[in-house]
Amino acid sequence: MLTPKPRRSTPLLVAAAALLVVATAAVTLGKTADKDARAPKPPPLVSVARAVARDLPVKLDTQGHLVALLQVDVRPQATGTIRAVHFREGDEVRPGQLMFTIDASDVGAQLAKSQATAAQVKAQLDEALRDLERTRQLAKAQFYSPSSVDAAEGKVASLRAQHQAMLADIDNSRVLVDRTRVVAPMGGLTGSLSVHPGSLAQPSSVTPLVNIVQMDPMGVEFTLPEASLPSLLAARDAGTVRIAISAPDGAELVGKLVFINNTVNADTGTISMKAAFPNPRKTLWPGAYAKVQVTAGVSPGAVTLAPQSILDGPDGRFVFVFDSQSGTVTARPVTLLRIQDQLAVVKGLADAEQVVTEGQLNLKSGMTVRLATAADTAPAPIASASPAVTLEARK
Repeated sequence: MLTPKPRRSTPLLVAAAALLVVATAAVTLGKTADKDARAPKPPPLVSVARAVARDLPVKLDTQGHLVALLQVDVRPQATGTIRAVHFREGDEVRPGQLMFTIDASDVGAQLAKSQATAAQVKAQLDEALRDLERTRQLAKAQFYSPSSVDAAEGKVASLRAQHQAMLADIDNSRVLVDRTRVVAPMGGLTGSLSVHPGSLAQPSSVTPLVNIVQMDPMGVEFTLPEASLPSLLAARDAGTVRIAISAPDGAELVGKLVFINNTVNADTGTISMKAAFPNPRKTLWPGAYAKVQVTAGVSPGAVTLAPQSILDGPDGRFVFVFDSQSGTVTARPVTLLRIQDQLAVVKGLADAEQVVTEGQLNLKSGMTVRLATAADTAPAPIASASPAVTLEARK
């Protein structure tokens, strides 16, 4: 009995059918893609906000450091050994208070020698004066010639000059003696000592004996952009400049402007200034960091908008202005004056102009846009999890 052979054409038919299905799907997808490509793209979605003109106080926030308005380096004016230090480093000293004593043995001996020499010359001068008087009387009686009188007068003049020179030496020696007593040239807080008893003090030394700084009032040094200088000068002339810093305990301290530099730094485009603040409790310390807020009057009609509206381009800063009639946007160059109270103060816009705040990516001048609504900006709902599907293989 003959056994029929199995057909081998069935797998080939299945493969051909699968290829036909794939080809049909590819053609269908291609037509759909061509249709989508031919369909016009919707205008980009943007958010806009109106620029607002208001009378805005000119507030300039900057950073600075506390500095002493008065400070001095105490240096010796005479060479010698430090005999005594009459204060402790870190002490508060008064003007004229004795701070250091330098060994004065050599200048003291020089003073004594000058005084002795002056006394000797004074005695010779007194004797010469007596001789001159006798010579004059004897010359009147024709016992001495007139030339003897002239000689006696010359001797007196010479001794008188020598005595004046000795008195000058005494004054000079006293100055040298006084320089061995180093006193405070001003009142303030002393710093660290660089010498101790037994150290050699020299006027040519680079390091001072000690440094004294004034603690009250305390100064703050800071810089501002040169663009803010005109408004600051106008406010200073009007007496409306207000400068404030935060104390270490968080309290606000108000000071006054005491210095504006006479030159703008061309490298940074800033100008340095100083302000003075009362410091009776000595809470402000030189060298410490400080946040400074300067209020320089009021800027009338200042145009403000959201800072994210401003973009940087190759020609400078600009914004996109929305035209509600045509539905298009136009690039407008602006000048950023400052950032204040989370608002950008600009020049180049008018009040109530609509400016694009979100969606500026790929925008161009003249492009039509769509305004975003609350529904466009609402977050998408979270999709619920789909139940798992179990597939059972059929036998």
